Amino acid sequence: MKNIISLSISALLMLSLAACNTNNPDNPGSGTIEDSNEYAYIQSKSAKRGVSFSWQMDEDFDLLGSAVSWSYNWANTPAASQESKYRQYGIQFVPMCWNNNYSADNIAAYYTSHSDKQNYLLGYNEPNLTDQANMTPTQAAERWNEVVALAKGSNARLISPAMNWGTLAGWSNGVQWLQEFFKLVNPDDIDGVAVHIYMNSAKAALGDLKRYKVFGKPLWLTEFCSWDGTSSSAAQCQFMCQCINALEQDPDLERYAWFIPRWNQATESAPYMQLITKSKPYALTERGKLFVNMSSFDQKAVYPCGKRIPAEHYRACSVDENFSSPLIALCTDVNGILQIDGLALNQWMDYQINVLSGVKHIQIRYAATRDSEITVYRVDEEGNESALQTIELPVTGSKTAWTTLTADFTPEAGTQVLRLKCTKGLPRINWFKLN
Repeated sequence: MKNIISLSISALLMLSLAACNTNNPDNPGSGTIEDSNEYAYIQSKSAKRGVSFSWQMDEDFDLLGSAVSWSYNWANTPAASQESKYRQYGIQFVPMCWNNNYSADNIAAYYTSHSDKQNYLLGYNEPNLTDQANMTPTQAAERWNEVVALAKGSNARLISPAMNWGTLAGWSNGVQWLQEFFKLVNPDDIDGVAVHIYMNSAKAALGDLKRYKVFGKPLWLTEFCSWDGTSSSAAQCQFMCQCINALEQDPDLERYAWFIPRWNQATESAPYMQLITKSKPYALTERGKLFVNMSSFDQKAVYPCGKRIPAEHYRACSVDENFSSPLIALCTDVNGILQIDGLALNQWMDYQINVLSGVKHIQIRYAATRDSEITVYRVDEEGNESALQTIELPVTGSKTAWTTLTADFTPEAGTQVLRLKCTKGLPRINWFKLN
């Protein structure tokens, strides 16, 4: 299997963009197609993607750092010994006022030493849970002005107390808790609303998150995974994939953090949410490989002709009213990291490609247990589709029987967004290529 985990994102970007630099800027779409079996792993990491985690060792950063842009550890500051790792991977630490027992001086000092970027401050942790911050809205509001002053004094954007379905009598509903809290404080001082969700389906979890849009503020999903009733890694992977596909494309969702990369139970036990193993040599779990390598929805990435475009690195994908979307799984082909694991009828993925004038073919690496087809569309800036070609994908025999199909394909030259939509069957796709 092609291993890119140890390569830096910047190195991958430079390698893959080299193929795009042969075209003439005065003649878009011109240039020479250099055919290669190399994967074009060029996406930058998502600014939204984070982890709720107290990093324990350097290997944690080395395994997750290429995908994680921010993190918090429920405390005021990170471990000083980890500062170089935060900087190496460009991970932003976000302080939290867990309850009223926090050090304003330590948080302010941290902001002073990290004034090169926009900072954030997380409010109280699950105040409507009796075993967490344990505060009624009135109790939380009593000293909230001190949290506001700390944020304003450090030019940090302030995020609300993080709400969950709680155990505090009369305040189990996090939306109702916040509605009362906002009556007692100045809502204009709060720049985002934090939520924790542990429901075991994307439909339930994202439907619950949607309730918090009533406040009209950016949402921070600062803890989430499938918890109750999750009995397999496959179920957790499906939950993760469908949630991230929706969260990355939700303009109201500013950041999200997976709970949790490592936990105090067996790695492969319910609810199967851990991203990294506990014993040496430390490695990514199945969920970790998915979290690190699935699409970051990079809108700036432009794929070259002649190289394999990894199917899992789309810039956009379909998400229906039930939050179902293309599923991703570990690749079962001889090469690749992830794959589209069954593209259902009318599901689609978009890719931005620098289409050169010499393109004559499209190659698709796929597996199918029934006759399938993919229709390629060109998508304009308003999202309108123009059908270019339908490509039949005959049955290959099994889910792991991979084959490469080559079809004639001569799209218009120039940088454009191409959409691959399933119009028949249920194909699995590893990669495709224009040559």
